[in-house]
Amino acid sequence: MELRWKLVETIPVEAGRMAEPLTDNDVTWARMDGPGQPMVVTIVLLLDQPLNAERLRETLRLRLLPLARFRQRVAWSAGRYRWLEDAPLDWTAHLHSMQLPEPADQRLLEEQIGRWAGEPLDFTRPLWRCFLVENYAAGCALVFRVHHCIADGVALLRVFLALTDRAAVAQVVDPQAERQEQARLAAKTAKPLTPLRDLTEKMRWGAAFGTALLRQLFMMPEVRTALRGRLNGHKRVAWSAPIPLQDIALIRQRLGGRVNDVMLAVIAGAFGRYLRARGEITPTLKVRLVVPVNLRAYEEEIRLGNQFAVIFTSLPLGMVNPVTRLKAVRAQMERIRILPEAVANRVMINLVGRLPAWLERGALWLFGIKATAVITNVPGPEQPLYLSGAPLGRVLAWVPQISGIGIGVSVLSYAGSITVGVMTDSGVIADPWELVAGFEAELAEWVELAQIEPGWHGERCR
Repeated sequence: MELRWKLVETIPVEAGRMAEPLTDNDVTWARMDGPGQPMVVTIVLLLDQPLNAERLRETLRLRLLPLARFRQRVAWSAGRYRWLEDAPLDWTAHLHSMQLPEPADQRLLEEQIGRWAGEPLDFTRPLWRCFLVENYAAGCALVFRVHHCIADGVALLRVFLALTDRAAVAQVVDPQAERQEQARLAAKTAKPLTPLRDLTEKMRWGAAFGTALLRQLFMMPEVRTALRGRLNGHKRVAWSAPIPLQDIALIRQRLGGRVNDVMLAVIAGAFGRYLRARGEITPTLKVRLVVPVNLRAYEEEIRLGNQFAVIFTSLPLGMVNPVTRLKAVRAQMERIRILPEAVANRVMINLVGRLPAWLERGALWLFGIKATAVITNVPGPEQPLYLSGAPLGRVLAWVPQISGIGIGVSVLSYAGSITVGVMTDSGVIADPWELVAGFEAELAEWVELAQIEPGWHGERCR
């Protein structure tokens, strides 16, 4: 961490006063990198047709570079870290074309993304890179790596969806209609947190906020299982087959709950299968998760930065009955929605950004020992999209893991289906496909029971 920050340029005070400073929250995320644990969001767009590199570069120039953060690097001036314009942009440092060995299938792409995922970004340049994998399957793949200090997952999803069109041939779009569509997606991503935002604006914090802050500070360390271990800095990634949203709707129809509740309950089942295979499961076993929650207000324009908080929630892994497990997950999530833990955690992260680097490392270590995995759920667009004329087949994402946590799980919806992406440190889980396979098997069991038994209430299970 410190070596990269020594490379950050120091600029004269007078020049620096004109540059926008990083917020305390953004400084925290910028300094949170550790060896083999960069705070980088990875977003992958799988296209059904090959893409011309020059056309891609033009699309990025027209649609990505107008966002200032993608033209700026971090510099130090007047006692603050600041965003400094990096002109002219060196495209050779940010856009790379490559080919995988044949057969260029999913496993080979996963291995390559895993290698990239452990590499830090260059702090002497704008903190993003794009890799065009020219020969993936019948089309190609775009792999974007963006540092978390630039933006959170909700904002970055909107950024990269802004590169796309709703038709193969880009059409002139009514600006008002486009703003309304962007606002619709913003509102969709914000819906789960409306009660929380109302809470931050309307309730009297007082003792409730203080209690939440103390609860987070004195939370016990996470239980030791095969899902936790010593990190080695080597990343592995995997993703699931597309999951039809209608399958999730069928389960919700039978059992109730939100999509997020169902997905968390199924992920709990996958974690339980993993530990059961190693003889570590008990009926009462729970593991703790870090779950990012969106704090953005309804807005039409894309705004970068980190407007989110994190909460801790427990997954019941020892509950074999799906209904019992889903009820437990729903109850836990409802409890969290009406408590101020998320904002308490955001306050702590902001404060960490003001600490010396050595103190920040200690604070993040204390944070990291309290959870097993980071799990995020981001809803995407419902209609198919195109990028530079090529159909966008799937959208994937992986979240960075906070210090000491070796598992990240992302749930992302697009065009009627959901994809679950898993990123692991190989010191904890060498083969993330085992988790993905467990998730797919768990979900298939739920769907099968819901389809063949209209009155199913979860009694028939392993």
